[in-house]
Amino acid sequence: MRDSVALRYAEALFILAKEEKKIAFYQTQMKALTKSLLLHPELLHLLKSEFISHEERTKVVDKVYVAYPLTIRNFLKVLIQNHRLSQYQEIAQAFNSLCNENNHVIEGIIYSTTPLEEKALNEIQNALSAKEKNAVELINRIDPSLIGGVKVVINNHVYDYSIASELTAMRGALKA
Repeated sequence: MRDSVALRYAEALFILAKEEKKIAFYQTQMKALTKSLLLHPELLHLLKSEFISHEERTKVVDKVYVAYPLTIRNFLKVLIQNHRLSQYQEIAQAFNSLCNENNHVIEGIIYSTTPLEEKALNEIQNALSAKEKNAVELINRIDPSLIGGVKVVINNHVYDYSIASELTAMRGALKA
């Protein structure tokens, strides 16, 4: 279950995106912002810091994210002002889920032993989209117990192409 505070912030941005008829645009912008914050954790740390004034942190947002739409920058400033930046990941995920739900995109999780490259992830998403007869968006999670390969969970359906799964099947066949 989603955090209710994170969901409220996500819903507020989603309602605004829907009113402006820019759901896909804001979804893309939020994904880019999320990627930026993940690549630069020191920036996120600075924006969350209570040792730096609110005004200084919002100036940083305007300077660093000048290429982003004003709505996205203002949303980030609201999170700073309300001390919710520590929940940014949950808010961004909830917003993405609301956008996907609106666009009838099925969400799933793909487990792998190491982070998947974007090209490989896109190929898997495209293959599963064809199989599911619906657009699929996958979130990559790391699971070293797989040994190798991938496991995908979509709507309680598991596609298991992991080495661990193959070894379990071999053990069963040898015991039979």
